[in-house]
Amino acid sequence: MASQRAPSLLAFAPMAGSGGSPGDDGAVAEINVTPMIDVLLSLLIIFMVAAPPPPNHQQPLNIPKDTPVQTSDSPEATLLIEVAADGTASLGEEKLSDDYAKMVEQLKANEKAQSDGKVAVKADEKVAFGKVVRVMSAAREAEIQQVGIASERL
Repeated sequence: MASQRAPSLLAFAPMAGSGGSPGDDGAVAEINVTPMIDVLLSLLIIFMVAAPPPPNHQQPLNIPKDTPVQTSDSPEATLLIEVAADGTASLGEEKLSDDYAKMVEQLKANEKAQSDGKVAVKADEKVAFGKVVRVMSAAREAEIQQVGIASERL
């Protein structure tokens, strides 16, 4: 008993996109674009390497020669609270009290601090951190909206 195999349907199915008929001899009627893409990419790389780099455009800067110096008696100057090495604080020429409640009252009574709504705290490097925070807290409790830290120019 010889078994007969049924012919495969795949043998006669046209290839996807070939557009040929089942009886075609296998000739491809499409352009193979792979070598063309390889050549174009190679040319692109060659031109990118051979091209000169783009010029460095520099933006001109207008930097002032002299920085404006702000003195403590100028009306637009920020009010400065200085904390000395021994922990005593002063607001301009006025010494602030060591008592927290009195310090808050002194800051509330200062017209410039209340009208500007900002002060800067400058402390000696030997002052304990807690004393600086205490002065800043008193300024915030005196309803001064902006309490900053002053630093030396670098």
